[in-house]
Amino acid sequence: MSNLDKAVSSFTDKFRERHGRVPDGPKGPDNPSGGDGMEARLQRLETKVEKVDDRLRGVEINLATLSERVAHLPSKGFIITSLATGVGLLSAVILFADRIKGLFGG
Repeated sequence: MSNLDKAVSSFTDKFRERHGRVPDGPKGPDNPSGGDGMEARLQRLETKVEKVDDRLRGVEINLATLSERVAHLPSKGFIITSLATGVGLLSAVILFADRIKGLFGG
């Protein structure tokens, strides 16, 4: 018998003397319930996992909505082309202002 086995045996004997029972341990063939309150703890964890799952579904829906909205936004190329065209037209009007006045009799 190893020192660890002796220590566990001694602890179990002392616990049995004080409490009249063997201490609860991890789930196994000798202790199928896994200890006091295991079912309640498991139920709380399952409830929390369900809540996390519901929130994760909400996040997935929001992400899909945002992805769809972003898909309809103008691209960077379109914005640059539009700005360049606007600047070019404005520059042309400024440069040819005298000739435009002459066309309209001004």
